[in-house]
Amino acid sequence: MNIKYFLAVVISILQFSAKAQYKPEDLVRPPILSESIIYEDNDTTKQAIYYRYFFDNATETGPMLNGKRIGDWFFFDPKGNLMFRGHYKEGLKTGKWEYFNSDGLLRCEIYFKEGLADSTWTGYSLYKFPIYIAKYKYGGIVDTLKTYHEAGVNYLKMFYKNGSPYSVIGQWDLYGNPLESGNFKYGTGTLMKYYPYGQLFSIEQYSGGSLSGEAKYLNTSGVKKAYGVNIDNQKKETWTYLNYDGAEVPFATYGKTTAPFDMNMSYDSTNKSMYSPAQYPGGTKMYQDYLSKNLIYPESARQIKIQGTVWLNFEVDELGHIYDVKVYSQIGEGCDEEAEFLIKNMPNWRPAMQMGIPVKSRVYLPVEFKME
Repeated sequence: MNIKYFLAVVISILQFSAKAQYKPEDLVRPPILSESIIYEDNDTTKQAIYYRYFFDNATETGPMLNGKRIGDWFFFDPKGNLMFRGHYKEGLKTGKWEYFNSDGLLRCEIYFKEGLADSTWTGYSLYKFPIYIAKYKYGGIVDTLKTYHEAGVNYLKMFYKNGSPYSVIGQWDLYGNPLESGNFKYGTGTLMKYYPYGQLFSIEQYSGGSLSGEAKYLNTSGVKKAYGVNIDNQKKETWTYLNYDGAEVPFATYGKTTAPFDMNMSYDSTNKSMYSPAQYPGGTKMYQDYLSKNLIYPESARQIKIQGTVWLNFEVDELGHIYDVKVYSQIGEGCDEEAEFLIKNMPNWRPAMQMGIPVKSRVYLPVEFKME
């Protein structure tokens, strides 16, 4: 038998037997996320109004000019409740921005100038007390940062110089008792921070106003849940985190910038104003409703009775937009692709709040595949 002919036959058989890749976007289903841009007089050189929809509900709208956001923008949950609003100038945040919780209560007033933090930022507790007051200029804090416990009691007061921490004025627990801050002075030394009830939260090394040196973060029981080394406000080398099952997991984070607040570390269920996680609008029930109405079970998975949970993680920014979706626990047969598609097509979330201020955070979320 001709060898070339034999190889060609084998290759043809392999190609014929290979499974087609599962593509959720190719399936027949109603569009979940969509957008429209309506131009004045149908002239693309004039101002337009942008709409982002979750099914038939407008969740984001505002004017645009030459491809850049301008004027007042509004962001809604799928039920039409206002989540946040603010102003743009040539694509950059400018002026006052306001964020509201699911009950319509104002959580913060923050200000920008040409995209940078500006003026006085105020975060509010669930009891409407200010819990964060800081003056910004050119994107950095100047003068004194003041934070308060949920009921308005002093929490932490720190003096900033040239946008960096310089000295601690004082720290207090929920009952007004003073707490030891370490030897941090003139932007250098060891700084200790605490949970509302006085348990030690972190020990960080600073140099010249920047995080530099060893740092560790503890849970409310005093067990380390993260530790590593910072250099010039960046996590370096390998950081170790306490996993959900209690195991310590090394995680290389070389070059990862440390945010002004360290996400996913300072949440304390006894004081939800300190840190509240990002949330699907309407909560867990609405998220489950979204999955039940829109998940399409891949046929190949159904045929061989694949069941299980796909775990994903993704970033939620300050405007509730979803980025960088990653699947980290797979079950295969198209289920992973379907789960990723559903996550990418969710509406804007309510962002995480640190001391009443919207912040970026990373969310871990399951999508369950269960045969009836």
